[in-house]
Order: sequence, then C-alpha cells, then structure tokens
Amino acid sequence: MDFSYKVEKIYTNTLSMEFYLVPWDTKILERPVAEISHFEFRESEEARRDFKVFTDWCDEHAIKLINCRIPHNLIVESMFLQEQGFRFIELNYRPRITNLQELKLLDDEIDVEPASEKDKMILEKMAGSVFKHGRFHQDPRLGGRVGNIRYKYWLLNAFELPYQKVYKFVFEKKIIAFFVVEYPEQDHCFWSLTALAPDMQGMGLGRRVWRKMMHKHQLEGINTISTSISSHNTAVQNLYNSLAFRFPTPSATFHWLAAESSQ
Repeated sequence: MDFSYKVEKIYTNTLSMEFYLVPWDTKILERPVAEISHFEFRESEEARRDFKVFTDWCDEHAIKLINCRIPHNLIVESMFLQEQGFRFIELNYRPRITNLQELKLLDDEIDVEPASEKDKMILEKMAGSVFKHGRFHQDPRLGGRVGNIRYKYWLLNAFELPYQKVYKFVFEKKIIAFFVVEYPEQDHCFWSLTALAPDMQGMGLGRRVWRKMMHKHQLEGINTISTSISSHNTAVQNLYNSLAFRFPTPSATFHWLAAESSQ
C-alpha cells in the first residue's frame, strides 16, 4: 500500500488549516477520504470565506469522509465544524508514562517476541474481531464491519512499515495478544495498536501483558511510553490508570460524511 501523502495548507489571519488525502482509509472505504490534521478558526465572515478553499478542494477530490481531531477546548472551532455537518464521535486520550525506569516491574512467564510472517493470519483474525471502540465502530454511518476491516489493514500494514514493529505475546504455547510499536525518539515508544484476544479477556491476563511490555521497554532503556485510546473504552482507561499512566488534555474527534456515503 502507498502510505505517502501531501499536506495542503491554508493560513490566513482568521483560519489555520492543514489537511490531506488519506490513502489507507481511501482503500478501505473505496471512496476518497481526507483528514484535517490542524484546525484553528476565528469567527468571522473572512474565515468562512477562507474555509471555502477547503470545501472546494473536497469537491475537486470527491471527498466522501473527513476526519478531524482538535483539542477538546476549542469550542468555537467545534461549533463551526458542527455547523458544516461534522458530527462528534469521541474524545481521544493520549495516556503516557514518563518515568518508566523508576518503576519496579517484575518479569512474567508470558513471552513477548517479534511477530513473523507465519503469525500474520492469527493476528489478522484477532485484529478483525477484538476492537469495538474505534471511531469507525462508534460512527453508526460507517459501522462495525468497516471498522473491523480497518483494524485488519492496520495490523497487516504494520508488517510493511519500517518504523513499526509487531510483537506477539505467547502464553501456554498460544498467541494471546499483540502490540504494534513505534520508536519516535531514543527513549520514547508509542503503542500504535494493542490487543488481547477476545477469548483471553476477563482472566486477568490483560494487566500482565501490558506490564510485560513495559518491562521489555525498561530493558531497552525506554523511559516514556505513550498511546492513544477512545473515551468509549472505559475498561482500557481503567487499565492505564492502574499502570500509573497519566492522561493529558484529550482531543475531540469529528466525522463529516457526504450524504451518499451514508446510504
């Protein structure tokens, strides 16, 4: 899959925007998808005229879905987006821990190791069934089927991307979980995607798997771990709280869908 994209920009006295076509979601939905990666708006007629540059771009590219994530306290921006037909989907949290080396973490008999090509089928099936709280799942106009496909692609694409690593967790000779991990800085890792197999949940294994990964990162010299979770997933919020992660200010996620894309 082609992961390249070109960021378009609008910077005026009253509007600041960055946006781009999203090739991976476009492939999944088989319709052009865009993302607004930065948005600041000062209420005025000038700003509304400037925003038309973006809507004209969307018309030119026949955009069917737009994702926008902004700090939750940008109320003026939120109200403007909703006036334009955007709908609130979730709050997105970025829990992080910045003192990993100071924690006392015991090792666990659960094994963690890099996943290989032969593990793809098992992990793909897991990725396509375990997630229920992603923004695609929460938007009733898209639905769980599309959300499941998106997570399957997410996992499979991680095997191709040079900046991501896929780890599997093995317990009693069975793969029970996986993590997709990025290393943006020398002492910092980002958990891009994490999952515990559905049939392994409710057995106390989740906390053990997450602590095992934290212990692995300790041995790697990592001091900061960050990740991304939806406000709809209260169980995983409680898990991160129990592991001493802290929660910075969340972002609000909005979706805009063309009328025909919801039919």
